[in-house]
Amino acid sequence: MNFLLPFICITIALIQIGIFINSISLVKIYPEEKSLKYWSTSLILSSLGILGIAVGTLLMTSLDRGSFFLTLSNIIYFISLVLMIFYTKSLKEEITPRHVKIYTLLTIFYAVGFEILRNKGNFIDRQIFSACLASIVYFVLLIEIKEKKLFRESYYLKIFAITTFTEFILLIARIIVLISSDYGFIDSLNDIPLIQAALLWVLFIVNIWSYISIYGYWSEKMSALNTKNIIENTKIKLLLNEKYKLINSLVTANKTAISAALSASIAHEINQPLGAMKTNSQHLNLLIKGKKEKILIKNIIKDNDRAAKIIATLKSMFSKNKSIYRSEIFDTFVQSLEPIFKESIKEKNIKIKFLLNSSAKVNMNTDELRQVFSNLIQNSIDALSLTSKKNKVIEIKTFTKNNKLFCSVTDNGPGISRKMQGKIFKLYESSKISNSGIGLWLSKYIITRHKGSLSVNKAYLSGAEFLIELPISNNV
Repeated sequence: MNFLLPFICITIALIQIGIFINSISLVKIYPEEKSLKYWSTSLILSSLGILGIAVGTLLMTSLDRGSFFLTLSNIIYFISLVLMIFYTKSLKEEITPRHVKIYTLLTIFYAVGFEILRNKGNFIDRQIFSACLASIVYFVLLIEIKEKKLFRESYYLKIFAITTFTEFILLIARIIVLISSDYGFIDSLNDIPLIQAALLWVLFIVNIWSYISIYGYWSEKMSALNTKNIIENTKIKLLLNEKYKLINSLVTANKTAISAALSASIAHEINQPLGAMKTNSQHLNLLIKGKKEKILIKNIIKDNDRAAKIIATLKSMFSKNKSIYRSEIFDTFVQSLEPIFKESIKEKNIKIKFLLNSSAKVNMNTDELRQVFSNLIQNSIDALSLTSKKNKVIEIKTFTKNNKLFCSVTDNGPGISRKMQGKIFKLYESSKISNSGIGLWLSKYIITRHKGSLSVNKAYLSGAEFLIELPISNNV
């Protein structure tokens, strides 16, 4: 028994110190939480008090007389119990100066009483006095737990309530055993009855569970806070994404509205000189007799009509009138585009190859799709004009896959920079200073109206490649 009791006390103190070290992170997370500070202070004082009692019992010469060091250790342990009342109170209310005054007086009473009994009484007197004062503290603690209904808030606080009640019962049992028995003169650890030592060990062990339950409560709270933060952060990210999407939609809508107004204005302004040009060309055709001249004038009238048609198409696209779609063979439509660019590609020494391998039909508005191919092919012509290559080629390929028609427009020009690839389809974005940045945006807009997609092949390194994907029409 000489070393068993101090050994158990030292072990319990070390466990409490370990819990305290882990609690430091909780105090840092909740720096404004006073209750947590009361608990952590109580924990470290409890471990120091128990450690002091263990060391004091090993070093003292007489257990009956004790020592002032043991008095100090017991006072520290008693303060740790009082701080548990402060912890429980502060969970629901503020600790007032009145509370501090009352429990300070109680602590002073305990310190004075214990020291008097050390000098005037014996070991059993001190044990009865300590157990009685501690049972008063635990009784108050149980009242606080009941009034604040802490056991309903958390599984861990329910354990705290159970351990507190158990400690109170053990203290009452210890008092009864101490009062009811005559232990005679106790001057060494070997003289302490086994039942008394066992009750003290169990009390300390239950006390550890009490501290652990509170640690579990705050760990649970921290976990819930982290989960809440994750959920809140996720919500914030989603809201931010929605915000950016909304802003982008508003910007696009604004640009689209501007484009619609602009196209209507341009259509109105250009149609007048085009009408005058057509009238003058027709009049000139009547005056001129030469066949070559008449052919040129007819071509001018034809190009004039095509320009007027393009303007009318652009205007109708942004109007409330629905476009007319017809099921037509896509390859036939693509092949019909060749005469449009015949003169411009011949002048710039560019070849157009049509590799058409599909007979599929597509629901389309030919005027709108003609505008798409006009933009794509003209971009390729402009890009090839900047190179010194002898073999300048534009290839238009078609094929079908998974009930969809694919059409690629490829050139062997300088290609598209990586910087531009990400924003090439944005309105008013262009790699060419002289361009307005409307063509590719308009092309994508038209293809989207046809329930398809238009993309640039970022992996294509031999120039530029645009890929059109359209649903195949089931109409025969």
